[in-house]
Amino acid sequence: MKKYVLLCFVLLLVVSCNTKESKVVGFHDKVVFSDFKKLSLDDSYKNLLNPNVSIKEEYPKVINSWKEFHKKVNIILKNNDFSWNVPDSIITVVNKIYFNANGEVNYFFVNIRNENISKKTKDVYVQLLTDNLKELSINLKRAEQFAQCGKVKYQNYE
Repeated sequence: MKKYVLLCFVLLLVVSCNTKESKVVGFHDKVVFSDFKKLSLDDSYKNLLNPNVSIKEEYPKVINSWKEFHKKVNIILKNNDFSWNVPDSIITVVNKIYFNANGEVNYFFVNIRNENISKKTKDVYVQLLTDNLKELSINLKRAEQFAQCGKVKYQNYE
C-alpha cells in the first residue's frame, strides 16, 4: 500500500511540474519581465508568419484571426468597465503572444506604449487579461506551438 501511495504521489508531482501555466506579462513589471525573458520562448515558438508555419495563401485567414483576437480583448475591456485613466484617444499596445498548437494562449506579453498610463492601470489591464485568458484563443490551429507579435490601437472611451 505504501508503494502505491508513493507511486501516486510521484506521478502527481511529475504531472504538476510539467503543466505549463498560462501567463500574461507586462513590460512595465521589470522583475516579472526579466523572468519572462529567461524562458527564451522565441527558441521554441516559431513565428506564425514563418513559411514553415503559415503559407502565403493563408495570410488573409491569419490576419482575420489576429483581428478577431483583439476584438475579444476589447470586448473584455468594455464588459469590465476598464478605464485607461488618461485623456488619450488612442491606446497603443505592442503584443507578443505565444500560442499552443490549438491556438490557446500560453504566454501573453504586453507593452503599453502610452507614457501617461499609471503602473496601477497597467496592472489592472494585465490582471483582466489573466482572468479572461481562456476566452482569448486565436482561431488557428498549427502542427506546433507558434507566436505572433504586433501593435494594436485601442479606442479610449473616456
